[in-house]
Amino acid sequence: MQSITFLMHNIYSMGGTVKAVTQLANVLAAKGHKVKIISVFKGSKAPYFKLHQDIEVQPLVDYNLSPQNLMDIFMNRIRKWTPFIKPQIITENEPGLAQFSSYVEKKIVTAVSEIDTDVLVGTRASYNLLVADYAPKDVLTVGMEHMNWDAYSKSYRQEIQAAYQDLDRITVLTDADRKAFQSVIQTPVYIVPNMMNEPRIEIPKKPQIIAAGRLEYEKGFDLLLRSVEHIQDSLRDMNYTVHIYGDGQQKHDLEEFIQQHQLNDIVQLYPATMHLPLRLAESTITVVPSRNEGFGLVILEAMNQGSIVISYKGNTGPETLIQTNRNGFLAEYQSIVSLSEHILNVMTAPPSEQGKIIESAFETVAKYSPDKVYEDFIKAIHAPQPETEEIE
Repeated sequence: MQSITFLMHNIYSMGGTVKAVTQLANVLAAKGHKVKIISVFKGSKAPYFKLHQDIEVQPLVDYNLSPQNLMDIFMNRIRKWTPFIKPQIITENEPGLAQFSSYVEKKIVTAVSEIDTDVLVGTRASYNLLVADYAPKDVLTVGMEHMNWDAYSKSYRQEIQAAYQDLDRITVLTDADRKAFQSVIQTPVYIVPNMMNEPRIEIPKKPQIIAAGRLEYEKGFDLLLRSVEHIQDSLRDMNYTVHIYGDGQQKHDLEEFIQQHQLNDIVQLYPATMHLPLRLAESTITVVPSRNEGFGLVILEAMNQGSIVISYKGNTGPETLIQTNRNGFLAEYQSIVSLSEHILNVMTAPPSEQGKIIESAFETVAKYSPDKVYEDFIKAIHAPQPETEEIE
């Protein structure tokens, strides 16, 4: 069986990509593949999600306080105060560029150039660029995309388009993503969606709305709060509460909005949780208010737990997973009124109608089983040369 290395940003932190790669790596290891994860950063003692016991994890930069990590910690401190160790190789289009230094990128390049497994999978666009440039020629290189093409800036798209030609494979999450990438890149593009590998929890529902993810602008939690403000009286009348789980740069702004609009009695912010499936299972409604969503693993997780999902049109992930009025609902893109109306409609729908939506959602979840996603991934790395669409 082929041995596989994943190049990750931080396997020790919470995130949709982290969970998706963890689940895929676990299935690969369980099937007998030798699996290694290179985590560029390490800020806690153990990976955020449980990994198969046979998976090797190699952190490159460890910020845990210990004598052997003093250089990593020191370089992390001084990069904020001196221009002399700013990154030279990592693309300037990398959203988290401030986390990098020449010290960090040299460690990444060294690790990539010394890969000794059959397959190397980059899991972030900036890492895919490095894989294309520095991976050994005898290693099968895969650029795994968790973003959709239009989510990148024009300059980033130009950089990606040029570099990805040197990869052996590209994987994306949806057919729409496949068509978009394949229209501009000659490298074969395959669909390898995120998987659903969580047990279903059977517990009574509460009059509760849940949302979860990074508290960043693109995730649209401000849109959710404005929708809640719009229907706050109805929420109170029906004893509904709104629980938001996550951490990020918008946390303070969201807290201020809740305070200023006196929503404290019905809206609560919580840190990211390891018990999200349980929280989803007890919630009647899950809202995914993203401005941009490549796949939306939380959509599948919510469907699996019988929580009715409401999201926005105009996003590749939600439009791929949700058939409105069948297994969930799609509001008009970024519309506060449309989102609030859909929330109200689900709240007031009779149990029989809610049950039909939930049963259809269970059928959707079945399409993303671990065995099916494993087959998709293996097919991608084994396939010779599939048909490609004409380059525009």
